[in-house]
Amino acid sequence: MFEERIYQIFQRSVEAKIHTSEQLLPLIVEASGTLVNSLLNGGKILVCGNGPSAALSQLFTNNLINRFERERPSLPAITLGCDLTNVTSIAYESNFNEIFAKEIRALGNPGDTLVILSSSGNPSNLIQAIQAAHD
Repeated sequence: MFEERIYQIFQRSVEAKIHTSEQLLPLIVEASGTLVNSLLNGGKILVCGNGPSAALSQLFTNNLINRFERERPSLPAITLGCDLTNVTSIAYESNFNEIFAKEIRALGNPGDTLVILSSSGNPSNLIQAIQAAHD
């Protein structure tokens, strides 16, 4: 019975991945093209997220800077919100909604691309990050 439950969990995971890949493939291709164009034109990738998405942001950035699947030149990428001193200072002196936006204003340049990872909808700090990137 326990083995059957585990098997069902794996089956649902595989089915969800197949369904999701069919739905998201065009969007992933488009987003990948945006990242490649930014990098080819001298831009960098800025990445942010909250909670578990922050951890995924770090992993994504690591794969750009270090390697992914094979050795290659490092790609310019920054995970926002990783400097605890910056985050606590901004949250204390300004407010938590500004933690990514202030870093974007300081580190971002025209031609850079912002990647936002979120599993919880549209938190206001990520909305403000998008606004700062557009500014």
